[in-house]
Amino acid sequence: MAEMLVKILDVISRFRNARTFQEKMDLIAEGIGACGWKYVHLYVFDRNKRTVKSAAYWGISEEAKRIIEKNRMSLEEIEQILLNPRYDKFKIGRCYYIPHTYSDEFISKLRRTGWTPEGEEVEDPTRWHPEDMLYIPLYGFGGRVMGLVSVDTPLDGKAPTEESLRPVELFVDYAVAFIEESEFENYLSKSRNVLSEVFNLSPAAIVVSDQNDRIIHLNPAAEEMFGYSQEELLGKETSFLFSPAENLEKILQERDRDGFKGEVMLRRKTGKEFWGYVVDVPVKNHAGEVENYLLMALDITEAKNLQYYLIRAEKLAGIGILASGIAHELNNPLYGILGLAEAIVDETDVETIHEYANEIIEYAREAAEIVKDLAGYSYSSQLETASTVNPNTALKNALKMISRLGKLKNIEVVEDYGELEEINASSSELQQVFVNLITNAIDAMPDGGTLTLKTRQVGDFDEIRISDTGTGIPEKYKTHIFEPFFTTKPVGEGTGLGLYICYRIVNKYKGSIDFEDNPGGGTTFIVRFPVRRD
Repeated sequence: MAEMLVKILDVISRFRNARTFQEKMDLIAEGIGACGWKYVHLYVFDRNKRTVKSAAYWGISEEAKRIIEKNRMSLEEIEQILLNPRYDKFKIGRCYYIPHTYSDEFISKLRRTGWTPEGEEVEDPTRWHPEDMLYIPLYGFGGRVMGLVSVDTPLDGKAPTEESLRPVELFVDYAVAFIEESEFENYLSKSRNVLSEVFNLSPAAIVVSDQNDRIIHLNPAAEEMFGYSQEELLGKETSFLFSPAENLEKILQERDRDGFKGEVMLRRKTGKEFWGYVVDVPVKNHAGEVENYLLMALDITEAKNLQYYLIRAEKLAGIGILASGIAHELNNPLYGILGLAEAIVDETDVETIHEYANEIIEYAREAAEIVKDLAGYSYSSQLETASTVNPNTALKNALKMISRLGKLKNIEVVEDYGELEEINASSSELQQVFVNLITNAIDAMPDGGTLTLKTRQVGDFDEIRISDTGTGIPEKYKTHIFEPFFTTKPVGEGTGLGLYICYRIVNKYKGSIDFEDNPGGGTTFIVRFPVRRD
């Protein structure tokens, strides 16, 4: 045992000086031989190609090597056959000892095609037989098979036991660590190169800051986006990149809790502000302590502008539909005003003139109210900043506008308004969402039906439900209805932007929009907005 230990320690001492992978493999084979085996065959696989990457031998002749190289087990045979549970009965520790007395199709093939050293055949079960076989699978990181060791002829001539195989197992574990060390270093090197390329070539701005949120690194895209050089930003807090108008305290709280992601206003070196989609997350160690912060940003100014124009286009399309109804509505008060004005011309009774004048005022106010509703709907949402608004008010205004079209004649309207808290949103954009949803509900009921508007506060959300008893949404369309330009209406009768615009506006205010089939037919759209919290 002392002599074995000296040989093993000698091999280990030479590992550190081994310059190539093959030198390490040869030393491992020698070390396994030093653990008490006359013949050693060791080979490892390429992880990706699953072919033999390198092999080493100890005590084996050149002729025997050629036979072994031709007939050695493939990775598939090791994984699917040798490691099959049916061979577990031959396991001693992690080694597989298959005595000469056992044979099946696979084992017979190994004995027939492999190399067997010459030796005296013995029937003593405590002695090693020339046709006995012993294999040691090599497992790498993640428990995957990375290679195999095959040994033959123990120096003491005895059949292997758990105790006699212990030195081999310990040495193999040590050797695998060296093999994996090389693999791991190569993997890390490749990973660093890939990550470096991703970091430098990424079209998204990437900013890395330390645990105190001081910037320590940024990629070329960040320099281009913000207009600063790396030297100008090093040491500054990432808040330096945000618009002063943003609620930084809220952003930082979300970042430290679950990570922040969303659309925010950023600032360039020139002072010009622009829209960015930002993901800002903490990078923690195993102890859960923040070591760095990673901020990634995309300039979405053009996308925001496109979104604005799409919203305006849909709104203008809606105004076009409303125009005929509005003209009809205005005709009534205008004809009233004209008729009363003509009557006043020939009227001499002061009391009657006063009565007609009051009626003219009422008609004028009615006309002004109609114009006010239309103006409020068409008002530019880009000019209107988000404020506090009660969804019930916006929903009622939307219904009043739709009613002016005269499309509710065969529609029974059920209004069930619960108490709602105010939300942070643009009143005109909110009204646009409800106008679109109510219009869709009416269009789904060409022969009439029931339109139900129901609002409730559910937890921290205002919930608005708009239901119809119409034809419903076909199953094949359900995954597409929120896509831009998707419409089932004939050409010229729909833009395909209505529900897409609803989706965009609702998401803008951190809400959600969904739909469900009604048990009796028709569809219910459910819109939820987080209530305002000071």
